[in-house]
Amino acid sequence: MRCQWIWHLYLCELNWNHQAINPLEIVPESFWPEVTDLLKQENYIGHSQDFYLKQSDIYVEFLSKGGRGFPSSTP
Repeated sequence: MRCQWIWHLYLCELNWNHQAINPLEIVPESFWPEVTDLLKQENYIGHSQDFYLKQSDIYVEFLSKGGRGFPSSTP
């Protein structure tokens, strides 16, 4: 749940800062290999900046059309 919250915040940040770094990419694979595998499986990490920018555009467009964003409260 927390990773999903971080992911959506990152997508919003990318909308105005195209150089933003995906904070989920910082999870050290050697420290938490099972977490890294899960993040890759859910497509939260392991992609190019272009992929993330496209996902940001999709998410922001969804929000602009009245879509419900991820809950704003901390998980």
